[in-house]
Amino acid sequence: MKMRMNFSTLWLWITALLWANTARLTATEFHFLAVGDTGTAAEQQRVVAESMARCAAASANTNPVRFITFLGDNFYEDGVTNVDDPQWKTKLEDMYDTNRLNMPFYAVLGNHDWHKGLPDVEIDYTHAHPESRWKMEAHYYSRKFWGDWPSTNTHPLLELFAIDTEAWSPEVPYVKSYTNKNLAAEQFAWLESGLTNSTAIWKIVVAHHPIYTNGKHAHDKQLVELRKILGPLFERCRVDAFLAGHDHDLERIELPGNTTLFLISGAGGNLRKKGFDDYKSFYADKAGFASITLNEKEMHGQFLDGDLKPIDVWHRKPNSVP
Repeated sequence: MKMRMNFSTLWLWITALLWANTARLTATEFHFLAVGDTGTAAEQQRVVAESMARCAAASANTNPVRFITFLGDNFYEDGVTNVDDPQWKTKLEDMYDTNRLNMPFYAVLGNHDWHKGLPDVEIDYTHAHPESRWKMEAHYYSRKFWGDWPSTNTHPLLELFAIDTEAWSPEVPYVKSYTNKNLAAEQFAWLESGLTNSTAIWKIVVAHHPIYTNGKHAHDKQLVELRKILGPLFERCRVDAFLAGHDHDLERIELPGNTTLFLISGAGGNLRKKGFDDYKSFYADKAGFASITLNEKEMHGQFLDGDLKPIDVWHRKPNSVP
């Protein structure tokens, strides 16, 4: 009897130790979500918003979602007119559950957000409503994130670079008439300097327009030009991942010899069928979003559909680690 009790005590101690180690490992992970082309107020946006809320709630105690990045076309069809536009309530504040999705929303501008020539309204909302989860203080900005463990105190675990790819379309009338004629050049200089000098383990760029896609926009002149501008910079600076929207689908593209992972998470509002087959990739025209977890040694990523089922999973090492 005594031996049985001792064994039981030992087993409980081993189980507790294993649980503690698992919890400690989980605490070292950094979790965020990415979704684009959301601002429709249609049923699909509601489905994806609820799925994201369920995802955040399910991982709240083990691997909490630290932020969500919105990948542009935040308000269809033509952006917002002012900081009191009712779309802020219907397509953002009321759309995403405040209890389960109570984290920052780091957003970028898409082409539809520019349509009325008022892209700065989405920036102004950040300053007018600091209590909001919406965060976009400029056309381009960065955030550094440290992990919860000592080894990353000197180097950020993640540096996120948010950019406005519509700024590189000078022939578009509303971009051509924008007050700052040097926006694209200033943005590129900032991005090049930031990526070059970043000491983060993971360097991730988020924007609206992809530079590689098998969707409808694959052969658009705008994307071809962006590829010439951003592609060499990403390779030179060993960017780990580039997340975009614009094509209304979920895509993962890994190019031979290219160290950057190209992800499209544009299925937050509407869907489109596959347009081309230029690149070997994962492609799904299903409502959903990207869920990404990072630690010092690995990225674990998933595309989750509206039912919260994983439809694609990937693992990658950071480019900063040989």
